[in-house]
Amino acid sequence: MILFDYNDGNYMIDYNSGQITVYDFYNSCFGWYMFDLVNIWGKGINWIQFEPDADKRKKFMEDYFEIVLAGYRSETRLDQSMLNTLPLFIQASFMENIIDAFEVMRNNSEEPECDEELSYHIKCIEDDIPYM
Repeated sequence: MILFDYNDGNYMIDYNSGQITVYDFYNSCFGWYMFDLVNIWGKGINWIQFEPDADKRKKFMEDYFEIVLAGYRSETRLDQSMLNTLPLFIQASFMENIIDAFEVMRNNSEEPECDEELSYHIKCIEDDIPYM
């Protein structure tokens, strides 16, 4: 079982104890745990997205993800070979987001249109960019 919507709006940190409480299980489903790691990676950028220095953003994300992985590994076994597949799962997530966006447009009887975010997801797939 995975949360499938793990982002900084779906957990609370008790800064006194370090305890993290996860909530909002509306999108929970059975699936591959790597998709939770993709969401953690991709949605973690919200903490630093407005930093103009790309090197600072990259360093923050590397540190952030290492902390997340340490917590994840404290609860479940995670082989390095699986972590090596993270870029593939990020690409699959991009593809799912693209398909979902077009499905929503179709269901709302809207003309298909690429906004900035959708165009960026497509660019990431085309240029093999495994980062959000």
